[in-house]
Amino acid sequence: MIAFVLAAGLGTRFRPETRATPKPLLLLAGRPILFHVFDHLLEQGAEAFVVNAHHLAEELRGAVGESYEGVPVAWSFEEEILGTAGGIRRAHAHGLLGTGSFLVANGDVATTLPLGRLLAARREPGVVAALAVLPNENPSVFTPLWSDARGRLLAVGGERPSGSAAGPWLFTGLQAANSALVARIPPGFAELAKDVLAPSARANDGAFALAVYRTPTDGFWFDLGTKERLAAAEAALAAD
Repeated sequence: MIAFVLAAGLGTRFRPETRATPKPLLLLAGRPILFHVFDHLLEQGAEAFVVNAHHLAEELRGAVGESYEGVPVAWSFEEEILGTAGGIRRAHAHGLLGTGSFLVANGDVATTLPLGRLLAARREPGVVAALAVLPNENPSVFTPLWSDARGRLLAVGGERPSGSAAGPWLFTGLQAANSALVARIPPGFAELAKDVLAPSARANDGAFALAVYRTPTDGFWFDLGTKERLAAAEAALAAD
């Protein structure tokens, strides 16, 4: 299976380090963040990688090359940042994601969550993508997702939409999708939550399944979006 890694961001919250070093190459436990992402995806069955790149793109490609641990790495260069959904659309338009199912992983997440549950949810009838989610302990800061009794996306953001709604859930940055997802992504810059998930929830079309995980029972998960979170992940890994 192809695994698409989102790595095009500017890394503004890590400046000044990211003025010269792409954020995915910042170190976690002595190795680039991106290599931790690759390692996990390889363990979960990835057979090829696609990486999108924008900020310091040539430096990023130069450090990684065209393969990782013998697995091919293809590159989707973006002249302008296209967002968490727009990047998927571009890579697919250039034939990099194939015609079947593929994985998508944020390039600033470190995790050991097993993806079998996620892949099984993607195979449910009518599902174009499954999202790996965790309990959202801070929904006022991180956009909450809500699901119905079938585990399908019911609402994005806001308060609990109904008494029977499950959640709030936190999107982990891991998803399994098929090519039908691409038709739902508008051209140009597009964000997954606002431009893809929210319209699906409003239409109540059941196209997105939520695969629920819990830490530390299922594994660890760290969002490395800020210096503080990177430091927390570093400390947790050192103590493990």
